[in-house]
Order: sequence, then C-alpha cells, then structure tokens
Amino acid sequence: MAPAQGCTVSRADDAGAEAVKQFAEREIKAALAYAAGGGQAVHLMGHWATQLPGAPQVFRRATGCAHLFDQNLDRLVITARGFGVRVIKVERAGEEGQHIDLCGKPLEKAKARCEEMLQA
Repeated sequence: MAPAQGCTVSRADDAGAEAVKQFAEREIKAALAYAAGGGQAVHLMGHWATQLPGAPQVFRRATGCAHLFDQNLDRLVITARGFGVRVIKVERAGEEGQHIDLCGKPLEKAKARCEEMLQA
C-alpha cells in the first residue's frame, strides 16, 4: 500500500536501525494506526503545539515538535534515546497512542533518519 500524501517512509537499514514513518500534522489518525500495527511513527506538529499550557521550557523555545508513537515501550525508549532525548517521559504509557514528545535536535535527528533511510 502506498503511503498517505505527505508521509515519508523509511525502512530498517543494514545496521539494524528501526524503520520510522513520518506523518504530516493533519495525519494523526494514520500515525496512530501505523503505530498500532507495530510500526514507529513520527507525527509532526507545528509551532502552536510548543506553546500549549504546561509545555516544558525546552518545548517553548522550539520551532516545532512531534510525537514519536510506538506501542513497543522498550523500542520507543531506545529510539528516543538514539535521537538524543535526555529526559524520557512516556505519555499514555500502555495505552493506544503511547508516545514520547520530540523537539529541537532529537526532532531533527528523527526527520533526518526518515530521509537517510529513504536515500538508502
């Protein structure tokens, strides 16, 4: 099946890096479905999401953010650490939509992973 419009699909590379699929801001349902099916999804969000009440200071300085969805908790944490997330906070742990929020350099690394794997 072809990816939805705006999606970027990456596949596992020879070094064993996990496949990650990138979804545009309005594709949250597709991102959640992809994660529920066993994949990892980076769901991009705009600057507005960094300004929500209660957002950590690191997010308030960011120009954008994303959810890293994955229903496999161990893989989710390993992937987030690989992207450079220093403080791991799993939102909705054990539930549909389990994710870690990304911004700044970890977000850029996540987007770069998708691009690199597409080029491979």
